[in-house]
Amino acid sequence: MKNDIDNYRKCPKCKTSEFQNRSLVMMINECCHPLCQNCVENLFARNVAPCPYDECGKMLKRSGFWVQQFDDPRVERENFIRKRLAKTYNLHEDDFETLREFNDYLERVEEIVFRLVNESQVEETEQEMQTFREKYAEAIERNRRRPTKDDLWVKAMLEEETLRKCKVQEEKVGWTRIGAIIDELRASDLPAEVVLDRQRRKRIEQEMADKEEMMRRKRDKQEEKQRAKERTTFGVIRPSGKAYYHSQPTFSLIGPPLPSDEEIERLGYLQFVRQASTSSVAGGYLARIGCTRAILEAHAGLLTSI
Repeated sequence: MKNDIDNYRKCPKCKTSEFQNRSLVMMINECCHPLCQNCVENLFARNVAPCPYDECGKMLKRSGFWVQQFDDPRVERENFIRKRLAKTYNLHEDDFETLREFNDYLERVEEIVFRLVNESQVEETEQEMQTFREKYAEAIERNRRRPTKDDLWVKAMLEEETLRKCKVQEEKVGWTRIGAIIDELRASDLPAEVVLDRQRRKRIEQEMADKEEMMRRKRDKQEEKQRAKERTTFGVIRPSGKAYYHSQPTFSLIGPPLPSDEEIERLGYLQFVRQASTSSVAGGYLARIGCTRAILEAHAGLLTSI
């Protein structure tokens, strides 16, 4: 009996076990020290508190706890670390030039997991992860939006399962239809041709209704995608109504007008203006832009309206 009781999960803080409380929920944090849900709510009532284990004392957040799935905390810790690393180490085989480089990359990931699980060289490993994150930032961000081979495999399996269910449903409907025809022939005095023709019309009508329903769902899905595409924007919100028409602003000056860009270059305005460097030109800056601004500021007191 004692051995059976020892097999139940037990909270090391309040000593409550599943044998005493069947609804006991064990939770675990990033340092992989399990606590029951009641202890988590009591100890982390202010959201942040140190780990109650004497040998740990790490500051934890209440939102950082999750329901424990594995009995062994080390397995839970490894699962947590692998999920964390998957957000950074998500490169694919085509991101490397050779298969050997990709295999070395996978082996290095396993070494990092081993170090973090066993808390060996943690600071050096964290620094290595930060360096990797900065070096492959573009590839990491691209692969986050890109489905993996596992995702494609799951999608293919779901499509195959859907087709299998449709086939089974069609066979079931076919046998049901045959049974209905036999029952009607047995109970009716009508000729067999009339009964078969009636059942044939019902089947055609049902197939047309199913086809219309499928087309309606497809149309609704396309309309929803179009509405979502119209709502998604990364710039200025597009207002409804008349389209905006841009007109060049005019300046009313008391005195001579401002020289044009061509006149600034031709009449020697740029003689004492520092020329733009190569890096500035690449960004779109030209020397006449600063000269034009200086001339405009010189005439700013003469402007009547803009």
